[in-house]
Amino acid sequence: MAALSKVYADKGVVVGLDVDQQAVFPGDAGDLTEMLGNLLDNAFKWCRQRVRIVIRTTMNQSDTVIDIAVEDDGPGIPEQLKAAVLQRGVRADESAPGHGLGLAMVQDTVRLYQGEWRLGTGTLGGLQVNLRFTHRSV
Repeated sequence: MAALSKVYADKGVVVGLDVDQQAVFPGDAGDLTEMLGNLLDNAFKWCRQRVRIVIRTTMNQSDTVIDIAVEDDGPGIPEQLKAAVLQRGVRADESAPGHGLGLAMVQDTVRLYQGEWRLGTGTLGGLQVNLRFTHRSV
């Protein structure tokens, strides 16, 4: 996040972190880094000034669930464009820089891990992306 804070220093982005320190991603650390990198890059790009990351772990007798939410206080994505922006090369705002690959790559990785994800509106008023990964507890 330090690199993103430098790139978007003119915005003075305030980042809220609420991370369960016992959360363990059930896969490759590089895949998690790529997903979070894409989501955070979008959040920093589109936010007015605030970004929030929440990571929670829930355990029961047979499963461990990791919930990840990344949200911002930007304009969000209009409902009618949410399906389209998940396709490679499609961007919600063609006037903004980017390649339209980030959300599609996140979607591919979530599917690889048989996870779930949702694009919605967060409490900050902008886009909120929720990821959920479930794996068998040992």
